[in-house]
Amino acid sequence: MTERTPLTLDDFWSLRFITDMRLAPDGHAIAYVVQSADRAANETRSAIWLLDTHTGQSRQLTSGEKRDASPCWSPDSRAIVFTSDREDETPQLYLLRLNGGEARRLTLTRRGAGEPFWSPNGAWIGFASETRTGERALLDRPLNAAEREQEKKEEADRPRHITRLQYRWDGKGYLEGRNKLFRVWLADGRCEQLTEGDYDDEQAACSPDGRAIVLVSDREDDRDANMTSDLWLFDLETRATRRLTTATHACERPVWSPDSRWLAYLATPRIRDHSVENVAPMVISVEGGAPHNLFAGRDLSAENGMYNDIPGPHAYLPAWSADGAWVYLLAQRQGGVDLLRAAVDGSAVETISAGDETHTEQFALAPDGARIYTLRCDPTHPWDIWEQPLGASEAPARQRTQVNAALLAERALAQPERFEYVSFDGWRMEGWLYRPAHAPATGAPLALKIHGGPHGAYGQSFYLTVQALVGQGYAALYVNPRGSVGYGEAFAQACDHDWGGGDYQDIMAGVDAALARGGLDGSRMAVFGASYGGYMTNWIIGHTDRFRAAVTINSVTNLTTSFGTGDIDSVWAEGDYGWPWEREAFYRERSPLTYAPAVTTPTRIIAAEQDYRCPIAQSEELYTWLRKFDRAPVDFVRMPGASHGVHASPRQHVRAMALEHEWIMRYCPVEG
Repeated sequence: MTERTPLTLDDFWSLRFITDMRLAPDGHAIAYVVQSADRAANETRSAIWLLDTHTGQSRQLTSGEKRDASPCWSPDSRAIVFTSDREDETPQLYLLRLNGGEARRLTLTRRGAGEPFWSPNGAWIGFASETRTGERALLDRPLNAAEREQEKKEEADRPRHITRLQYRWDGKGYLEGRNKLFRVWLADGRCEQLTEGDYDDEQAACSPDGRAIVLVSDREDDRDANMTSDLWLFDLETRATRRLTTATHACERPVWSPDSRWLAYLATPRIRDHSVENVAPMVISVEGGAPHNLFAGRDLSAENGMYNDIPGPHAYLPAWSADGAWVYLLAQRQGGVDLLRAAVDGSAVETISAGDETHTEQFALAPDGARIYTLRCDPTHPWDIWEQPLGASEAPARQRTQVNAALLAERALAQPERFEYVSFDGWRMEGWLYRPAHAPATGAPLALKIHGGPHGAYGQSFYLTVQALVGQGYAALYVNPRGSVGYGEAFAQACDHDWGGGDYQDIMAGVDAALARGGLDGSRMAVFGASYGGYMTNWIIGHTDRFRAAVTINSVTNLTTSFGTGDIDSVWAEGDYGWPWEREAFYRERSPLTYAPAVTTPTRIIAAEQDYRCPIAQSEELYTWLRKFDRAPVDFVRMPGASHGVHASPRQHVRAMALEHEWIMRYCPVEG
């Protein structure tokens, strides 16, 4: 038998990632999206596959020569509509009938078509698309190459007249249009715009009785500053729009009850004193009235804030039971994700499966209620589809796809040690320690990785960069300090107005707890992290010299300038650390840049040039200060075309991880 070898960063090119799954209405098949990276072309590809739920056999449904995504089943389970950029630079909708034939393009929109939804009679398909003043949203014919090039030239030097508070968004660019709802009729191909107005209409779904569309929209006067949104009903007969909720929450992911009388959705309270609140699963009557919280009286959040560093699935949608008595949900619990169901009358919340060992992102309930399908991963396996019996059956869950089986059979992956420790004030924390297969007699060097957010979390998920570091002989550690989600609302809020305070002490207590477990060399440690993890990396090297190497990625260094340039600070700063004009001294005290004169740790700064969340100027400031003080080696790597969380290409993604590893290996080598 061939000896297994460690996973490497180069294996990214061979890995496959399931990023979406949709169960057919009749329960006989699951359409799922498999994303991969084309090394020669340096492009991301995705294809739609079909899993037969009876036989367990999978087959590729679309070519995947470009990016096929967002499959949506017809009501009769005989066709799929999906988005694809196979013929255009922008994604359009395509219809594929499963009885044979080629996919047929349905839309021709200037700015692309978003995730589709069907009418219950299968006559039309709805979608959202961006509209801009003075533009035709719907085209009569595809633009040719010359016309596309001319549009790009005109766009390149066009002045932007800004009047909105939130005028750009990371990963989207400048917000110059609004998303509106459209529908395309299958009989004649006619496409029509349904909604109008200077606000975004998104996350739409048609009622089972075909009378109305629910949509998510923020139509308040201060819609660029409130970070809330409401549920609205669009009457398909009268074209009238009616608001259901009251501008007190950020509402999202609405799902109709089977009888069209109720809507389940997720809601987060308006930001005020805190930067994070529990996400509540809500149910509201379409006739109006107050919604009710299915988690009322419970310290649970119907959200999953767990990070990993591989392409991941779309956010989950709640699901109704066939009798309308239950709503199925996900809730992160510590470093895992539980599958729950909540009684619509508020009487009970039951655990369907505990996520102690797994990270679940999507699920689908079989029409007969006898099975549930989940899309999940764990520390040694990327995303796959699993089937779990429901009801009286005691049969275990079984894996229905194995998209990386061949590669994983050849690789030796590390299983982390989960442990708990007590921080400075008695709070219990959770951490994970990966150990290399072979370590020097003096112990393995330790690489500490810090998550972003701060309201994210690490846990029972798959981390390529960690597995690759361990394969090089390093131990790797991550912990969930206060501010992390999954440990209750008070724990998540505990870092508000205290960045660099208790959270820093929690992380360092985790390092000491890991060292106490033995087998590690505390004199050879490195630290790295992105976003808030980059902020904390900057903070650490300004307050301790315990680390031999640091890599800070897309980070915050100066809270004051971040407020004026970041895309969300103008709203979120109130809960994170207050307004800068009210807390000038605090902003200076909690900015890592203030402590740059004390940095003696060799530091690599990596930043995306199109990052609007933590703009590259933040990294530029730190680089200039560290170079002027010149107390330790420092360099600066700029990533052209990349945004805060998305690299410009697969090759850039791999190079970014390699740059992190190279710096750690240079200044904190395995030997010596």
